[in-house]
Amino acid sequence: MMNAFYNGISGVKTNSFGIDITANNIANVNTTGFKYSDAQFKDIFYTTITSQSTNPAQGGYGGGAASSQVVFEQGSVTETGGEFDVALQGKGFFGVLGADGNAYYTRNGTFRRDANGYLVDSYGNFILGTMNPAFGGITYSDRVADLMGDYLHTGSPVNSGFTVNSDSGFDIGTTTNQQPIQVPTNMYLNPEPTKNVKWSGNLSTNTTTEVVKVDLDPNKFKVAKTEDGKYIVSGSVNKEDVLSAKAGDKIILNFSDDNGVRTSFEATLDENLNFESKELDLKGLDPDSVKLSSVQISTEQQKANKDILESPIYNADGSKSVLRLTLERVFPEGGGDNITYKATAQIYDSSGKPVGGSTEGNIVFDKNGALLQNNITSVANPNGGNISIDLGTPYDPSKPGSGYSGIYVQQGKEKNVLTQQDGLAEGFFQQYQITDDGSVVAQFSNGKNAIVGKLALYNFINEQGLAAMGDNIFAATANSGDASFIMKDGKVVNTAKFKGGYLEQSNVDLSVELSNLIVTQKAFDASSKSITTSDQMIQKAINMKK
Repeated sequence: MMNAFYNGISGVKTNSFGIDITANNIANVNTTGFKYSDAQFKDIFYTTITSQSTNPAQGGYGGGAASSQVVFEQGSVTETGGEFDVALQGKGFFGVLGADGNAYYTRNGTFRRDANGYLVDSYGNFILGTMNPAFGGITYSDRVADLMGDYLHTGSPVNSGFTVNSDSGFDIGTTTNQQPIQVPTNMYLNPEPTKNVKWSGNLSTNTTTEVVKVDLDPNKFKVAKTEDGKYIVSGSVNKEDVLSAKAGDKIILNFSDDNGVRTSFEATLDENLNFESKELDLKGLDPDSVKLSSVQISTEQQKANKDILESPIYNADGSKSVLRLTLERVFPEGGGDNITYKATAQIYDSSGKPVGGSTEGNIVFDKNGALLQNNITSVANPNGGNISIDLGTPYDPSKPGSGYSGIYVQQGKEKNVLTQQDGLAEGFFQQYQITDDGSVVAQFSNGKNAIVGKLALYNFINEQGLAAMGDNIFAATANSGDASFIMKDGKVVNTAKFKGGYLEQSNVDLSVELSNLIVTQKAFDASSKSITTSDQMIQKAINMKK
């Protein structure tokens, strides 16, 4: 009877432990990254009542709590959109540095930036990882300091900050050299000056005609005076002088005298490009000083639209310019098959004003539009250095694709030219993103991304041996073993995927926990009932003495 009494007490205490564990699981059903515990029980010890039978007769002395085993099953993942929120999908733990200087481990990826620009968890613990060796401090120029102040809305210049000087990759290192991750907002990328510009595509060959007046040498024409005092002018126009001259073109004859009196007449070219004027009456002009002062031909000539090619230019001081290449087809073409363009390269500042001198040259294409010659290959940048201009490889029958690798002419097609240039504008920090491999990536205003650091992912030989410390963190123990990285071929291999903008929810299944609570409660009631029964039996035994 006495054994039954104490067995009931151990049962009450043991099931009370189970209820505590279940209640704690239920209380943390909404705790980010929480892992539920499973109450483990054991029987205590036995005494042998008799051994005379085939099987020994033993009596037990109740049950007790064996352990509370943390179950590290994957929790569901929910999108939050938080800049530093990150969920782990797979095995492993984030590392955090506590206020006591010791490392702890968690699955709670609710991270934020503290006042000093460090990545911390909800409780202010530093998040551990490896910073990019190319990440470091920088002192800004006065211009950049003013811009950074405006960008961060500080109301005053920001004179220093951080930058990443290289895009090269880096290893996360070992578990012993992990450090707090910095995620500052005062980050700046220096510009990369433009050194090369390339244009490729077809130029437009569309042309129009316009009537122009071309000056001729008046001394080449014959002026004859008639008996009645009138004048006749005659002569011819050579193609060498005016290539576009043709029958029907007007010849404009301008007369003047020493008194400044002027008058004009017209004549017409015949099919042989000769002309003879009618008898011209020059009344009103001084007959002693009258002369044929100038002669012009009014003729139609072809005119091509100007093709203007532009490319942004990034300067070492952070400013931005524009390189403009103006291409104007040369007319007349002299009867040859080649197509010639006059090219002018000029750099303009951000306000559209030309800076520095221009560079002029010619670009020649054959009748099929292939590039034959280009003598404008670079332009001096007033902000420093030269900019190479690549218009393609001149045509060479022995080199496939030559003549069409850059700029070429395609009859009847509108201009369609692509611009390529190296260099990069200066960049101001915009936001952070955490990628699948745990990289903390800074995004900049110039479109470039830079890895600031990498989050560490810790593993344990026996993760059930970790000790829960509260605040959703665990500490390594002798049972869990030391924290380690999984290595393969000398490189760290992540056993989980980092999912930025998401959080892992608690893995508590409320329906299971409520069922466990009912079962444990009934066991508690039954144990308490056994105490009552033992009490009643003892009372009856006492009463038997009376």
